[in-house]
Amino acid sequence: MNIWALDKHQDIRHVLLMLQEQLGADAFVIDPVASTDPRAVFLRHPREPGAHAWLFTLGQAPQRYGVHLAYPFASETREDLSLSSLVAVLAVHFDVPVIAPLP
Repeated sequence: MNIWALDKHQDIRHVLLMLQEQLGADAFVIDPVASTDPRAVFLRHPREPGAHAWLFTLGQAPQRYGVHLAYPFASETREDLSLSSLVAVLAVHFDVPVIAPLP
């Protein structure tokens, strides 16, 4: 999916590019329809239908992120995450064994 073609705020598109760079292009699936807010995006686990994440910049300081993680039988929300913290959280959530460094 072309991230720049998404009808999302520049902050969301930018963080999606960084996440794909560090976690890999196949680490998650972007659902462009599930979240209509331009400052949020819904990410699905590529192999586990019950695991997904709602990534948002709503109510967050600049360059900070919030994420609502959903598991098959539980959920949790984390806010005020730096990019590196967000990457670490999503790597665990989406079962990504290796985090690539940013160029």
